[in-house]
Amino acid sequence: MDHNYTVTIIICLLSMITLAFDVGKNTILNKSDIKWFRTSFILAAIGAACEYCGVLFDKTGCAPQKIHWFITYIEFSISPFLAICLARSCGMKRTVKPMASIMLVNVIVETVSLFNGIIFSIDSSSVFQRGPVYWLYLFFCGLGFVYIIFVFVLIGIRTKLKNGIALILIAFIMITGQAANTINGNINSGYLSICVTAVLLYIFIQNMFRHVMMETINIEKDISSHDPLTKVMSRISYDNKIKEFDKKLRDEPETVKFAICECDLNNLKMINDTFGHDAGDKYIINCCKLICDIFKHSPVYRIGGDEFVAILQSDDYDNLELIKRSLMDICVDEITKAVPLSQKKSFAAGFAVFNSSSDHTFGDVMKRADIEMYENKKMLKNL
Repeated sequence: MDHNYTVTIIICLLSMITLAFDVGKNTILNKSDIKWFRTSFILAAIGAACEYCGVLFDKTGCAPQKIHWFITYIEFSISPFLAICLARSCGMKRTVKPMASIMLVNVIVETVSLFNGIIFSIDSSSVFQRGPVYWLYLFFCGLGFVYIIFVFVLIGIRTKLKNGIALILIAFIMITGQAANTINGNINSGYLSICVTAVLLYIFIQNMFRHVMMETINIEKDISSHDPLTKVMSRISYDNKIKEFDKKLRDEPETVKFAICECDLNNLKMINDTFGHDAGDKYIINCCKLICDIFKHSPVYRIGGDEFVAILQSDDYDNLELIKRSLMDICVDEITKAVPLSQKKSFAAGFAVFNSSSDHTFGDVMKRADIEMYENKKMLKNL
């Protein structure tokens, strides 16, 4: 008996048994995928053990004929089903039932072979012999092999070939092991390639789901950080920014330089009540575009239905007075414009600059901007 082969099978068995126990722990797979991966590992372990026993019995003739026959029957029945289990583990559902029905035919044929030896037989010396239609077993194995390759292709399409090289290498491992065993029955690489493929597929599917999950989290994070109507930063982003500023103001206030402009849209309720909410939404979007045009180098946040805040830093902070005069002129022009109310882009604005000697939090600066904004709103109403 080849000792290298013995060690290889032992490693395969221990790997499959370990994964069968570990598959449900620290995983992002759902319960169904866990169940099918566990089934795949268990069947691969049983098949590898049967293959080894078959080879051992052939070499030594140490087992009774019926036991050798039964072990070979188990191995030949399991082999084609492994492709189905691996496919189902990878999330394939629609094609599994038709393939399972086809592979059930193989089990029936193997069962018939127990009585007439059409697929295989065990002679009186307890040595394996191929039957007259042994090719039928190879056909079912080949069908399972083609099916798992088909599954690889579908996975590649699903992942948009982001890990295409890894998938090709896994498929090549499967192809090499199965082809070598089919061409030469003395090369016992069938279950070695199956076990390695099962392990690598398990890792690959985990990584694929983790990648999908991270993409989903990033998309949801991006959605939550932006206002869905205006596409500027959302209230959630604004609250997080306040926390960042408050931490900086506690730790190193002397290094912080910023100003705030709070903008409050005029007449939004009247526009909603008179022209409808679609017109109100369009009014919000148009006003927001104007605010963003004014503060080209500063983040703009929508913190309420009709409230926006721009945090001025860098160029906008350096040109604060110029921007303030320009904005006040725009506010006056818009509110006095001779057009329907819904076509104006009217809002009041208030500015405040951070003072390290008197301001201890972001909110202290915001209060002053809020006061100036309401004074500006009163002035605009008088116009």
